Amino acid sequence: MPGQFRLEPSFAAEPFPHAVFDACLDPQIAEEILDWLGRDAPWNHVETDFYEQYEFSCYDATEDQAAWLTSRALLDELREILERTFGCDLSDEVSVVAHKLVSGHRIGVHNDFIAGEETHRFVVQLNHGLDDSAGGFLMLFGSKDPADVKRVLRPTNLSGFAFEISDRSYHAVSAVHSSIRYSVIYSFFAHVV
Repeated sequence: MPGQFRLEPSFAAEPFPHAVFDACLDPQIAEEILDWLGRDAPWNHVETDFYEQYEFSCYDATEDQAAWLTSRALLDELREILERTFGCDLSDEVSVVAHKLVSGHRIGVHNDFIAGEETHRFVVQLNHGLDDSAGGFLMLFGSKDPADVKRVLRPTNLSGFAFEISDRSYHAVSAVHSSIRYSVIYSFFAHVV
């Protein structure tokens, strides 16, 4: 259902260009998506040297919730919001991946930068209300040094975080101690003429 994203961002240029959104989704739609993520979603466990999580491409799922998350109208709406927020020109290509972090999972400091790949990312947080003791904080860094933390964001249900991917967009997710932290990640690509 296009138009369901509620996006009035708070923009900051440091430590890298990013925007925070207090409430992205209608709570009823979010509850339907959460129910699906917790019950029927096709999760795959992935572990590397700097992160561990469950994930899947929303394009690979056939349920109504996945169809909504990947609808052309919704992707167009998000693209327009990112173009307006970051002053960029994005192509029609979009990756949509769901993540699930459970107790013990974390994502180490990284910047997501690969030349010629995604240039902007939008992350929607979904959960049943995590308190601070649950962990799973999004941390922004001024460099790849883990001690160089510049901002910490709670994984508040329905909140969003968008950023410009670059060689300085260092971020991480602190360890999850309890509960489940879901997110849906939209990755956009610069329009190439």
